[in-house]
Amino acid sequence: MAVIKSGSSTDQWTIDPTNAGRVTLYDANGNLLSPLATRRSTANVLVRQSAATAAGAAVWAIRNPYSNIVISILNIYLQLSFDGTGTNVLMRYELIKGTGCTAMSGGVSVTPLIKRTSIGQSNAEIRVLDTGLTLTGVTFGSAFHTMTWGRMSASTSVQAPSPQHRLDCSKYPIELDQNEILAIRNGPTNNSVIGDTILGSVEFVEG
Repeated sequence: MAVIKSGSSTDQWTIDPTNAGRVTLYDANGNLLSPLATRRSTANVLVRQSAATAAGAAVWAIRNPYSNIVISILNIYLQLSFDGTGTNVLMRYELIKGTGCTAMSGGVSVTPLIKRTSIGQSNAEIRVLDTGLTLTGVTFGSAFHTMTWGRMSASTSVQAPSPQHRLDCSKYPIELDQNEILAIRNGPTNNSVIGDTILGSVEFVEG
């Protein structure tokens, strides 16, 4: 085993027996250049409105309930589609981050794919409910991405999904500390109707 020793401290970079150098990279301000990845996962997004829903409902969310980890969102892939009764209006959804969410309830849990089975199940809390999750204590910031798509009747025309919305956050991830969430909300001002649909996935790591 060999080491590389810092010239300004006692810190050492260890070269392990398999000759793999292990190092955590930071910029000049002390910010991580890549997130720690104790666990690596991808969560499915599938929301179909089963009832008319008032604007502002969080229909899908991922929450960090723990103080000793950070959840880093790397990539978001989303599409919109519609299979209800067509109207001459648009559906609209937004991505938004919230803080202070001490509990999340309603709907069903989403079990993410574990990218490496031996690592173990994700610690993230993920839930989906088309009519709106209950988010206790949350304070939302401003939406950072908005998606819209037309409500064309599938009974009279083949309604293809929207182009894919891909948010590549891998260089500077969206970080969720304890009680922070990333949510998909309908609106911000227009209601959802039966048949509004979101499908895709959210890729994240924990460390």
